[in-house]
Amino acid sequence: MMRFEWRPFLERWSGEWADAYDPERDGRAGSEDWRAARWLGREPAAEAGITAAEARLGVALPPSLRSFLAVSDGWHHAGRFVWRLAGCEDLDWWGDPHGMRDVWLENWDDPDEDLVREAGVWSRSLQLATESDMVDVLLDPEDMDERGEWAVYTWAPWWASPPERHPSFRHFMEDMYRQFHAMAADRPSFANETTRALDGRIEQARLAALRGEYESAREVLSEAAAFGRPRASRLREQIDVLCGTATGAEGGGSLTDPYLAHEALPLTCRAQTGYGSQQEESLTRTFPEEDRPAVAAVLRAVEEATYRYRADGAFGEALEQARTSARRAEPEAAWRTLAAALPAWIPRSADHIAPVGLLADPYLGPVLTPERGRLLLSTPRGPGAAKSVALPAGAARADGLGWLADDDRDGFRIVLIAGVEPPEVPGRLCADDATAVRPALRVEDAWQVRTGGEPWEARAVARFGAAGDGWSFAHCNRGMDTAQTRFRSPATGASCGTRALTLVYEPRPGPEDTAAFHLSCAQDGEQRYSLTVRGGARTVAGEIPAALTPAALFAGRTVAEGLRTALGAVAAHFGVTVSREAVCHGRLDGFETRSWLREPAAGEGWAYWTRS
Repeated sequence: MMRFEWRPFLERWSGEWADAYDPERDGRAGSEDWRAARWLGREPAAEAGITAAEARLGVALPPSLRSFLAVSDGWHHAGRFVWRLAGCEDLDWWGDPHGMRDVWLENWDDPDEDLVREAGVWSRSLQLATESDMVDVLLDPEDMDERGEWAVYTWAPWWASPPERHPSFRHFMEDMYRQFHAMAADRPSFANETTRALDGRIEQARLAALRGEYESAREVLSEAAAFGRPRASRLREQIDVLCGTATGAEGGGSLTDPYLAHEALPLTCRAQTGYGSQQEESLTRTFPEEDRPAVAAVLRAVEEATYRYRADGAFGEALEQARTSARRAEPEAAWRTLAAALPAWIPRSADHIAPVGLLADPYLGPVLTPERGRLLLSTPRGPGAAKSVALPAGAARADGLGWLADDDRDGFRIVLIAGVEPPEVPGRLCADDATAVRPALRVEDAWQVRTGGEPWEARAVARFGAAGDGWSFAHCNRGMDTAQTRFRSPATGASCGTRALTLVYEPRPGPEDTAAFHLSCAQDGEQRYSLTVRGGARTVAGEIPAALTPAALFAGRTVAEGLRTALGAVAAHFGVTVSREAVCHGRLDGFETRSWLREPAAGEGWAYWTRS
């Protein structure tokens, strides 16, 4: 392995420190002398001194520390809150004088061998920090690599985190150099050969990211971010948030920054929703007073799922079309529309490389999965990009209905209506006194059965969308309606001038097979046929198509075993398909249905129950 050249590295560090010197931050005893000398080190240690230290300690020092001491017998201002590193004479075993091993293990009832070994780092290591703000710099002889290098662990009680590992002393020093840069980045006129080189690489990485070379760009930006370069973190965050590994949130600033106002702020609000008025106060106070009403408005819009991401030009027009597809429960169509328009996307500022604010849009955010986020990042976009992009070949995948059986613990209720568009669905199924459409509901929002109107009623919150060519659907999670004698299929009322289907599956946990499946078909306001299978009992009304008879769907199988086959047969017979992605992971508009139970007849007793 090539020997590391300590001298030029340490001279560069020392010179940059001297140029950035601030008496209020760096003014410890001796700092003025180190500044004048432009050297944070000491005189080199002689070979005899290094050998004597090894004899005193009873070990051979790791190669990178040994070669460092031959250049500088100790170091000052080693990064974050470490003011002096030991030289040959004061390098010694630490011995855990504060009992940190026991403190670290006291919250574990039965710590395993790995945890006990990790906790022993305080008792078995050399202490490199001789002056610090309670920071330990521990050189661990039991964590040695094939080159004989020992790992360095840094820790302080005020970090509230485990010790940080550095693979070797050389790695530790390089990390501390980066920390020095990060801590000095906000100082006026902090500029040197290193910062200029990093800033040039950041600009090249920005251009590479716009060309679709996001992985190589991220490597450059990560290195620059470790040095605290101002642009690097924001650019890298945009890559990470689209890959699903970051939030994209930023901690305040002025809304005169277009990226912050239109991209980072909605993502910040998305990351902080659900905490009430106190959260609004803690968020808004990080912004200038004149911006706080606008920040609060965006937070409320994100919380209420009324926020809409906007953009200029052709990409902005594509957003509206894609949002319509997403609201129709057609996420693949929405994505294809966005992907086709990406070359026309316009950055809001010089630090903007992707439309990350899309993720805060309640309809389009779920469409932009991490997989699609990576496809977006790999697509050339912005000024100078080609004006067309290759789209996936073929039609979008048809999910059918069989996927509804994947989680048979929760059950489902779904109504399918032919010949109507999704916006017409609420009018056919909605309760008379609850006609308002509720925007952008999650699947869990359609879970709870709600009662309204008369006490015997069983209403539900259902979400709706398109169900393939010429069909629409309304879906909600399970209820106990079909278990009651007064069950009324909503397909009947929904079928005026067309036909409609009701499908219900009610799981019944336990050793007995009492799960139930219900299918009913209505046309022009009248029920044509129905099938209910509960355990071994089968109830049939009307003339059922041969492909949908109990014998075809459940012969020799329990309801749970035959559920997927039954759903596949219904989908094939009627040509319907419902997007699993849209129902399970997307946001869809919803409404409160009319009751799934009929009114009790005169003199008829009734009971209503539900299962949450």
